[in-house]
Formats: sequence, structure tokens, C-alpha cells
Amino acid sequence: MLDQTAEGLSVRQKYTYTWRDVILYNLSVGAGFDQQQFVYEKGLKAIPTFGVMPCTATFGTEPYTELPLMPTALIPDLKTAGTLHMEHELRIERPIALNAALDVEKRIAKVYDRGEGKGVKLVVEIIARDEDGQVCFTNTMSYLNRWYGGFGGERAPKAVNPVPEREPDLVVPGRFAENAPLLYRLAGDTYPIHADVAAATAVGFRMPIVHGLCSLGYACRMIVESCFDGDPDRLRTIRTQFRSIAYPGDEFDLQLWRLDGGICAFRMVNREGASILDAGCVNG
Repeated sequence: MLDQTAEGLSVRQKYTYTWRDVILYNLSVGAGFDQQQFVYEKGLKAIPTFGVMPCTATFGTEPYTELPLMPTALIPDLKTAGTLHMEHELRIERPIALNAALDVEKRIAKVYDRGEGKGVKLVVEIIARDEDGQVCFTNTMSYLNRWYGGFGGERAPKAVNPVPEREPDLVVPGRFAENAPLLYRLAGDTYPIHADVAAATAVGFRMPIVHGLCSLGYACRMIVESCFDGDPDRLRTIRTQFRSIAYPGDEFDLQLWRLDGGICAFRMVNREGASILDAGCVNG
């Protein structure tokens, strides 16, 4: 059973990475020769959303798990098929090191009741600390689990969409690489629907799909260039909602709005006009 009694459940892992993992991540979210700081070890920088990797990493973790370890694993007989990653926020507390051994705590912060037959909204907080115990980055992941709900629990607060109701200030075209999910899973997120054709088609997709967090990485890389003059160290927070799936090779437009206080709102829209990412916001 998934209800408010799950709040506080937590798991811990060590996550160790090197500069090669940083470059692999940067490549997996579309970096190329035109962005040398992301693909070459001399002057190397991490695209800020590298900070999401402790959430779903399998490679480089101790204890190692074949699939990403989440605190819901502590709930006996929990139904997870069809669980959807709804929202994500990354807060960067310290500059991202090129080599690190992190202590990662994943904790169920909140379980919201969406009502009978509507499931629950599950909020998981992931805190990554360095060897001195200093927080490097914090992720807040929100999931929909459709199997539970109606237990009389607290309802989730209504999300605020920072995207203005006007034309974007800037539109940047982009395209997912044909091998985007294959590269991204080598950075750590090994769920089968991103590589296994049979697994993807079994749940209704025509082929393996791009990870939602890979889409966010593409957006972040483009935002660094468009809103932060190519300096990834200026970005402090990024958050979004995941809407439509994307396939390898899909073209998209990243729509950007410049707001007051160094804030930039964004939306990623596919060629059919559907949002891949929405309600996006970055702060420097």
C-alpha cells in the first residue's frame, strides 16, 4: 500500500564519477564540436543537469543495482508499472566537480492523495553530499503512481506555470540524436524502454523513447547558450513538468521567455505542437 505512511522512507548509495562520465553525459544531451567546453577535458565544464544523475544512476553506484534504486523499493509488493515522472527540480548548491564520490540519500518527502482511482503524487527528494558532508545538489522528483489513491490523504498544491501567455522572446530549434537514449543510458539510467525494442513496444511505443531527463538535459544545454552566455556555472536551479514523449531523431523548438530577476521560463514543443517539457523555469 502506498499512502502517507511511506513518508520518510529512505535509501542511500555512493555515487562515484570522473571527468569521462561528465563528457559522456554532455554528449548524451547533444553537446558537440561547437561546444568544446562540454566535450574536451581541457577547460571541461559539466552541463548543469549532470546534477540529476545521482537520481537514476546505476553505473558508479555502491551498492550497485541493475535498475535505479528508489525508496519505494522498501514498500512490499508495490505496483509500479505505468508510474510516470511528472515533475523535476534540480538545485545546484556548489559548483559541479569533474570527479567526485558522493553520498546520495533518496527520501520519500510527501505522498499526496489524488482521489479514488486517480492515484497518488509521490515526491522524492534526492540529496547528494560530497566527502566533507557538504550538499552539492538537491533534486526533487514527483511521480504519478496510478494504482493507489483515495486513502483520505492531503491533496497536492496546484502547480504554478511560470510560462507567460505571450509569444516567446526566443525560439531555438533542436533535434534529438538518433542514438540519444542509447548514450544517455550509458550515463546511468538503464530502464529498458530506452534501449529494448521489445520492452518499448510492449507498453505501446513504436520504438524506444528518449528519457524525460535526457530531454531536460537538451533543454538545459541550449538554455546555457541562449540565456547565460554559454556559462553553465551561472545556472542555479532548473525545473520542469514532463508532458509528451519524444523519440530519437525528433525535431523540436525550445521556446524561451526572459523574466525579471535573471529568471528564464521555457517550454519544449515538438513539430506537432505538443509540449515535451512545459512549465519550465531556470534561475541564475
